[in-house]
Amino acid sequence: MKRIVAAILLVLYLGVWGLQKNKAQMADYYLSHPLPAAVLKVASGYAQQLTAFSLFVKVAIFAGGPLRGVDKMSYADSMASNFDVMTELHPEFIDSYNYCESFLAPISPEHAGEANKILDRGIAAHPDLLYLQFFKAFNLFYYMNQPAEAADLFYAMARRPDAPSWFGHLAGYLMAKGGNLIAGRAMLVAMYQKEQDKFTKDRYRRAIMNFNKALRVQAALDLYKKELGKDADSLQDLVPRYLESLPTLTDDFTYLWMPPVLSLVRP
Repeated sequence: MKRIVAAILLVLYLGVWGLQKNKAQMADYYLSHPLPAAVLKVASGYAQQLTAFSLFVKVAIFAGGPLRGVDKMSYADSMASNFDVMTELHPEFIDSYNYCESFLAPISPEHAGEANKILDRGIAAHPDLLYLQFFKAFNLFYYMNQPAEAADLFYAMARRPDAPSWFGHLAGYLMAKGGNLIAGRAMLVAMYQKEQDKFTKDRYRRAIMNFNKALRVQAALDLYKKELGKDADSLQDLVPRYLESLPTLTDDFTYLWMPPVLSLVRP
C-alpha cells in the first residue's frame, strides 16, 4: 500500500513539475501584468512583502530569459506595472529599484520617466542612499535629454557631505549643456565657496571662468538681436562689431549656438 501511495505521489509530483517547467519556458517570452497593488494588499494582508518578492522573482526570471531579438516595447508596460506594484507593496526592498534601473529605464525615454517615478518611492524609503538619486539624475540626462533637470538633482546631491566632489562640477556642466548659463554659474560659485580640496576648487574656478566668457558671448548675442532684429546665424557674426574675438575656453569646452540657445559642451 505504501508503495502504491508513493508511486501516485511521484507521478503527481512529476506532473506538476512538468507543468511548472512549461509555464516557466513560456514566461521567458511573456510577462503578465500583476493585479493592482490595492487588491494585492487586501489579498495578502501581512504577506505583502512576500507578494512583492514573488513579483520581483517573476520579473527577474523573465529578464534573465532568452530575450535577445525580442521587441522591448512588447513587455515594457507590463514590466513597469510589475515594478510599480512590487515597490508599492514593499517600498523598502532595494533590489526592486536596482532591477528597475537596469531593465526598465533603458527601454525608452517614456519608460525612463516611469522608472524615475518608481525611484522616487525608493528615495523616500531610503533617503540616505545617494545612488538612487544618482539613478534618477542619470535617467533625466542620458535617457530623457533633460540636462537642466538633471543638473538640479546633481546640485542638490553635491551639497550633501557624502557626495563625490565632482557632482557639483557635473551639475554646472549639465546646466551649461541645457543652455542655462546663469544658473550653471551660480551652482559653480556656490560649490567653489564651500569646497576645501585645492584641486577640486581649482576645477570650479576654471569652470566659472568659462561661464563668465560664455555670458559675455550671450550678452553680445542679445545686443546683436536687439539691434538687427534677428538672431545671429553663427557666433562669428559677432566679430568684430560686438566682440573683438570669441573668448577662448579651457578644459575642452566649446560653444554650441543653436538659436536662440547658447550652450557650453564638450566634444
